[in-house]
Amino acid sequence: MNVELTKIKRTVYIVGFVLIVAAVAAVWFFTRAFATITVSPRTASVWLDGKQLKVIAGEASLNTSTGDHLLKIEANNYIGRNETVTLGRGFNRQIAVALTETPKPVQINTAGTFLMKGSDFNDGYYLSGSTVYKTKVGLDSAGKVNVIENRPITDAKINDVKEIIWSPSKDLALMRHSNGISLFDFMKYDFVHQTDTPWGGTDIGAVAWSPDNSKIAYYYAPASGEKSLVFANIINTEMTRVVNFAELNIENPLLRWSPDSEWLIVIPRNKDAGQNKIYLFNTYSRAIKPVTDNGGQTEAKFSPDSNKILFSTGANLTVMNKDGGNKTDLKIKANLSTVVWTKDSKNIIVAATDPSTNTQSIFRFDTEKVAMSGFSVKNLGSTAINSIAFSDDGKLILYEVNNAIYALKVE
Repeated sequence: MNVELTKIKRTVYIVGFVLIVAAVAAVWFFTRAFATITVSPRTASVWLDGKQLKVIAGEASLNTSTGDHLLKIEANNYIGRNETVTLGRGFNRQIAVALTETPKPVQINTAGTFLMKGSDFNDGYYLSGSTVYKTKVGLDSAGKVNVIENRPITDAKINDVKEIIWSPSKDLALMRHSNGISLFDFMKYDFVHQTDTPWGGTDIGAVAWSPDNSKIAYYYAPASGEKSLVFANIINTEMTRVVNFAELNIENPLLRWSPDSEWLIVIPRNKDAGQNKIYLFNTYSRAIKPVTDNGGQTEAKFSPDSNKILFSTGANLTVMNKDGGNKTDLKIKANLSTVVWTKDSKNIIVAATDPSTNTQSIFRFDTEKVAMSGFSVKNLGSTAINSIAFSDDGKLILYEVNNAIYALKVE
């Protein structure tokens, strides 16, 4: 009797153990995600959440938790891809990624500076020698870069240019020279009737043209000792002093408008870098307040929806809400002149030095997920890129490097 009872108990224990193991296995299986990633070229490297996967004959298998994961695929001489993939439970998902060969940049001009995105589709402006050019790029039927237009829009007479501040419609521009500022009227590219008239003197510092074309903001510091933020009409015949910067100990500030023309970023450029915080000025209430606690800020720009501010402290990039909240370190080192927002106010396009190769790279980055997203192009030479402009269709980039203008396909 005891023997039979012992056998029964043993059987119960074994069955119970098997059921527990099966239950644990089932729970494990249905809380895990499985996928097979097929890549082209077959030599591509694959990373998941920063961990490199083993690739055999162009395939990588993964077993991970369910949910969103960051997938990166790269190969020499190909445009890399960075994507967020959502993996469900208990099934094997097939993911195929075919990389595109990195095209060679197309040189638009061997000598060009002050590159600026235009107001029309896929166009840009730049200064070459003493002439301003307009360029327009696109893709032909074979998917290759096509320079649709690249022509001078001024007579060869613009000299000693230190800065160009364009009007929103690009039909006017303020040209800063050694002896002051002039207003250039392109007269719809009519060479005969273009004008270049005096606009302001050397006592005017930073200038910012409002996106709604209603006013121009500038820093006014005459020899009398005044330090003011001034709003002026387009021809600078009507001046309104809106902030006394001397009271705030703000000197020689950087000025940047929000796209909706309601807000103005003010960053002091005092000798004491610790005082160089980001201030936000409201054009309606005329109130100004700091939105960063610590100094050392050097540059900032609004997102297209005017709700976020991307700024640099030294070369380190941070994004925050316009009220200063939700500051997020992006872990990127780049000059803001080589960073542009995409239309979604979520992603940015960055040109920066790749520390692994010490060459230039251009990539798309998600500021909310704090991760690369979309394309990445590497090995663009060792000379630092000066500025970039992203095309309206998201497929092309104009950039300036070594005083030359290039177009590059990225999608």
